[in-house]
Amino acid sequence: MAIQFRCPGCDRRLSIASRKAGTRTACPNCQSPVTVPGTPVDAPLTRSRPGRFLPGAVLVVGVLLLAVGAGLALRFARAPAAVPVGEQAKADSPTVPAPVPLPFPPQQPVRPQLPAGSGQNDPPPAQPPDQPQTQPVPNDVPQAPPQPQVPAPQPVQPAPVAPPQVVVKPPPQPVLDRFGNPVGQDVGLGQDGEFKGQRLVFWSGFENAGRVFFAPTNPLWKALEAKGFVVRREFGPFRPQWLKDADQLWVLSTGRIDLPAGVTPDLLVEALGLLPAEAVPSGFTLAEYQFIVRATLDVAFGPAHPLDEKAYKAIEAFVKAGKGVCLLADDEPFTKEADELARRLFGARVSGNYIADKVATVRGRGLTPEAVRKFGGQFEVDDHPLLTGVNFLFEGITVSNVSKSEKLDVALRASDGQALVAVSNVQGQRVVIDCGFTRYCHGPQPQVSYIQKTAGSVRLGQNIAAYLAGKGAPGKP
Repeated sequence: MAIQFRCPGCDRRLSIASRKAGTRTACPNCQSPVTVPGTPVDAPLTRSRPGRFLPGAVLVVGVLLLAVGAGLALRFARAPAAVPVGEQAKADSPTVPAPVPLPFPPQQPVRPQLPAGSGQNDPPPAQPPDQPQTQPVPNDVPQAPPQPQVPAPQPVQPAPVAPPQVVVKPPPQPVLDRFGNPVGQDVGLGQDGEFKGQRLVFWSGFENAGRVFFAPTNPLWKALEAKGFVVRREFGPFRPQWLKDADQLWVLSTGRIDLPAGVTPDLLVEALGLLPAEAVPSGFTLAEYQFIVRATLDVAFGPAHPLDEKAYKAIEAFVKAGKGVCLLADDEPFTKEADELARRLFGARVSGNYIADKVATVRGRGLTPEAVRKFGGQFEVDDHPLLTGVNFLFEGITVSNVSKSEKLDVALRASDGQALVAVSNVQGQRVVIDCGFTRYCHGPQPQVSYIQKTAGSVRLGQNIAAYLAGKGAPGKP
């Protein structure tokens, strides 16, 4: 059974279960605290003591109840109309709630009989047994804020494993010879055996040159043969038929020395003994230098056979056919053939008598200042294919130079800035002009061998042959 009343805060009609009578609750509409009218269900009830009543006592009680009932009937007759329960709750008038059935049936007390029609003698309506009541949740009760959606757990990806550290070792540094140049068979412009079978003719009009400076023991021949070239050495009169089977021609220029009257070659050699130590070329003692000068005079004053016109024309045709030519000169007067062929082919001249005797350092080799000092570098030169595998190069003792020409490119400059080595830039013509051939001379003893006692001389000779064979040459036919 429900108790109906109005909320004093918002005047909303409320209906609360009778078992809530006398308790405080919250208005579902305005949340104001309200007291449910009536007596709490847990209030103590007056129970009659069980037992039997005597008949006399029953009569006395009945008379008393009749008297009380008459008084109550008179009071109800004078009372105003009944006020509804809701209005009574609004006026804060207490209302006695209907009796709540107990868990077990109590003995009913003797009730006095009231006049009929008063309603007081009517038995109370039967109440159903209490059922568990669920507190209704009104629609306008504030809802709890929505909980954030927790994303479903994703499979945990394993952390990337860092690759093992690979220690990159710097490339091994090449072994250097005593001049600071790398040692190896394939560090130059050409590899060993690359030009196998190509024929190279080396010629000089000085007959004694083949006996002294360019004898069979000269290391240049062995170095060229290692690259595959078949070398033919010729000294004396030039024979054009040699060119028919040749791929390259090397010409060692001749020249005539005119000594002052009364001065002989032996007297000149003796005069060298008066030179100060600083005037002796680097790497040689005074005695060694005297030996070299005596050998040079032996070659220069020996039989000589300069090129004639027929030979010049044969060589010009050889160049235009795309064959390689190396023109070797030194200080004047040893420039004759190189000067004439440079004039005919390129309009250039070969001349000069510059005392060089310095070591060049090739740029771009990553050499430290300490290394340059260690190996005696004295000036820098630009790199060129002819300098492949060369860090340091001896320029020569006394040298000439090549004049400017639009048909020639400078491959190497001397310490005075002049063109020491030049190459042809004419399409299909492979020509190299080298103005310091002393560096290729061999003593014949090792202690007086320029090619063995100077930096980079052997490798430069190998690179020239490879260049004339088309390796690194821009004008390859």
